[in-house]
Amino acid sequence: MSANPLETIAALEGLGESLRATGLELDLGSAKPARNARDELAHQIDDYLVPRLRRLDAPLLVVLGGSTGSGKSTITNTIVGREVSPAGVLRPTTRAPVLICHPDDGEWFAGGDVLPDLPRVTGGPGDVPTSTVTGTVLRLVTSETLQPGLALIDAPDIDSVEEANRELATQLLSAADLWLFATTAVRYADAVPWDFLRQARSRGTSLACIVNRIPPGATNEIVTHFVSMLTDAGLTDVTVFPVEQQPVEVSTLPAEAVADINALLTGLASDAERRAAVVRATLDGAMDSIGPRTRTVIEAGVEQQAAVGELRQSMERTYADTRNRLAADIRSGTLLRGEVLERWQELIGTAELMRAVQSRISLIRDRVGAFLTGRTGQTVEVQGEITSTLEQLLIDHADRAASTTVSTWKSLPGGRQTLGDDRALEHASDAFRAEVRGQVQAWQDDILELVREQGASKRTTARVLAVGVNSVGIALMLVIFAQTAGLTGAEVAIGAGTAGISQTLLSALFGEQAVRELAAEAQRLLLQRIGTMLDADADRFRARLTALTGGGSDNEVVDDLAAALDRFERSR
Repeated sequence: MSANPLETIAALEGLGESLRATGLELDLGSAKPARNARDELAHQIDDYLVPRLRRLDAPLLVVLGGSTGSGKSTITNTIVGREVSPAGVLRPTTRAPVLICHPDDGEWFAGGDVLPDLPRVTGGPGDVPTSTVTGTVLRLVTSETLQPGLALIDAPDIDSVEEANRELATQLLSAADLWLFATTAVRYADAVPWDFLRQARSRGTSLACIVNRIPPGATNEIVTHFVSMLTDAGLTDVTVFPVEQQPVEVSTLPAEAVADINALLTGLASDAERRAAVVRATLDGAMDSIGPRTRTVIEAGVEQQAAVGELRQSMERTYADTRNRLAADIRSGTLLRGEVLERWQELIGTAELMRAVQSRISLIRDRVGAFLTGRTGQTVEVQGEITSTLEQLLIDHADRAASTTVSTWKSLPGGRQTLGDDRALEHASDAFRAEVRGQVQAWQDDILELVREQGASKRTTARVLAVGVNSVGIALMLVIFAQTAGLTGAEVAIGAGTAGISQTLLSALFGEQAVRELAAEAQRLLLQRIGTMLDADADRFRARLTALTGGGSDNEVVDDLAAALDRFERSR
């Protein structure tokens, strides 16, 4: 044990918190045994190790556990000398565990230091409310027949058909100073009891076994075989108590049937040195087992961490690629297809102005200004076409990013579980669709503001007003979109002409360098808005990953657990 119990207690409490924070939500290969190890160890820290370290002189806790139908309740009633735990042929009989102790020790067990998460009730078997008989309470019974210094718990079956009973039985056994493990002549070789017996061996738990319902005349043969099995399993110092089969089912046995068991318990209760030796052996064994058990959880956590990391990286990569493709599409001329070009031709009169490209810049500016006078409605139409085309481009790319992420996740460990049944993840979110038009229009407002700022001088303002702020803004958009890599056939010539006219018009108004700067800033603002929208849409996937890590980073929880284990081991 530790030379500084207070330091060890603090380290154990920190370890318990870290264990409970380790989610292990993904159903990977190592998850199930690691979850069991995590839950059992966290309970044992709270239920046994911390209370026992705080009070080494507290009463010895003996838990009578075992298989279904092993007669635990009947043996408990016989030891106590009256019916304190219901016994019968219906299984499972013991649902709410029963703790029996001397009245002098009642305060210790009623206070909640041991098994703190189990509410206490008092009274006889018929006094427990129906709503609490499923194992969610610990029923306390005091009896003068038990000596001070020792308490006995009749636990639910370790192989109960009800999962809650099995989990509670495991929790109670982990809180025991001594296991009094019951089986029967026909079930002592079953797999489940031996799983628990191997746990007792690996954790150094003090252990005694009862073989109940032995047919008359078969005691030596069965006990000899059972002892040989214990020896083969490395359990060489386990006392075995045989109990013969009774002619009929009874709630208590003849006193002589449990005399040897009573002698063990009485001896422990009356001998402080023997009692302390049992406590030390179990306490040291439990603490020695903490390292291997915690490392099982850490290893599973690392596997979970790697799976979550791979899911996160694939999603982030997909959305980064989507942003890059969108930027390329915006620059490639894709947006100048179809209606956008047609509306622009109607508005600007490209055929006429193409013939004037070789003429003076002022002539183009003047012709454009004259041509656009009174054509506000057509300007709005061009803006509307640009909005619709850009909006659809963004939605298409967002849909593809979501679909690709879902498809990739389904092929990765833990991906299908993380996705669940949410089909909405397969396309852009409703929030994205609702926001995209407003963001495109807000970007167009950004461009108009850039035009106004650039035309701040009186002379430039007059030029801009002559052409129209909206028309200049549209020309700037088309300069951004007008590279012809995405166009084919006749569209190339039209797009090139559109680019040339837009560039020439803007150069006439602002100068070539200013146009380059305006186009770069307008493009930056658009890509910034697009990036923000895509990032928000990807948050749906990030939220599912965050839920797996309890709100921390992929490795934070595992690192915290490893650090907590290190603090505990140093405290010893």
